[in-house]
Amino acid sequence: MVVSAVMSKINPLYLIIQPDDWETSRCLCKAGFQELPVLPQLFYRSIDSRNEVASIFLNISQALSEISQAGSRFFIARSLCDLPSLLVDFLKAQPIVTITKAVKYSWFFHVLSKQRIFFKYQPIFDLASGEAIAYECLARAKDDGEADFNGYQLIEAAMSTQLACEFDELARTICLDSIAATKSNQKFFINILPNAIIRDANSLDQNLKQILDLGLQPEQIVFELTEVEALLRCPRLLQNINRLREWGFGIAVDDLCACASTENYFMEFCPDVIKIDKRLVHGCSQHALKQVMLTSLVDSAHNFGIKVVTEGLEDIEDIEFCRELGADYGQGFGLAMPEITLQQQRLDLVNLPLSLLSYSDSYNYNH
Repeated sequence: MVVSAVMSKINPLYLIIQPDDWETSRCLCKAGFQELPVLPQLFYRSIDSRNEVASIFLNISQALSEISQAGSRFFIARSLCDLPSLLVDFLKAQPIVTITKAVKYSWFFHVLSKQRIFFKYQPIFDLASGEAIAYECLARAKDDGEADFNGYQLIEAAMSTQLACEFDELARTICLDSIAATKSNQKFFINILPNAIIRDANSLDQNLKQILDLGLQPEQIVFELTEVEALLRCPRLLQNINRLREWGFGIAVDDLCACASTENYFMEFCPDVIKIDKRLVHGCSQHALKQVMLTSLVDSAHNFGIKVVTEGLEDIEDIEFCRELGADYGQGFGLAMPEITLQQQRLDLVNLPLSLLSYSDSYNYNH
């Protein structure tokens, strides 16, 4: 591990940090660091074990912004009195962020190496009939200590460690195995990062082979594209989307909001489904501007023959507004929670369970 490499059998050693600003200096003092007498612009703290180093860097990662972690540098010294040696060591100083990320996201490296990813399924309901027409596959993970990690934590870790593509490909593979294990003929929405299929288009061929080997049909799978706005003009992305469509997969665009250029999405990607961001949906029954924006998005999508999923539905009033608006499908804690098993009970849209809706108020969005 990176942290172990900085330790020595000679004790004590000193962790020395050059802060990039006054706020970082203040945080270091709170963490037990002191000014170095011979070089007061540096701060030091004695360290006696690898575990102590890991704990210090974990605390630093939680106390400092990533900008401060990138701007501040650290090194390990054996003596505080040997100024020439200190200056030589100082020339080898590295940004704190090189260690804090390894410490902060050590659980994520373990999750990837041990393939500790699993999935929960949240139903997507037809808002006219109440039938569950599909399920979104939501990634979760556990470490050896049985700590749970939600989708937001997994994506944050993947992005921060620059392992988003590796995570995306592994998650897709595990997800397809999980879908096959349900022995269901329903449709499943699988999140996919555009950069992952741009970087390695061969992974799509592998997914197709896996799907056929598992006895699934491409028509059962809808690939849900996220973070596509910056990639609208990327020819390779469009080529890969067209390949998926030719093989029979459905295409959905996730987290669509009013700030996006809907015409570009519709014309460039020609999705089968759009999912409207929960930030726009939540509270829409009480918010006139949101109602105008939602009406425009739903009408535009329907003009292109595209189905609409309204995400983040929790309140009865919002559900009823989206139904009356003509949104095709709905998803959210007010309709059903993500679960390990597939929920197949039809919704009674006239008499929605108040107990479920009340529970959704206290249910964490990233559960």
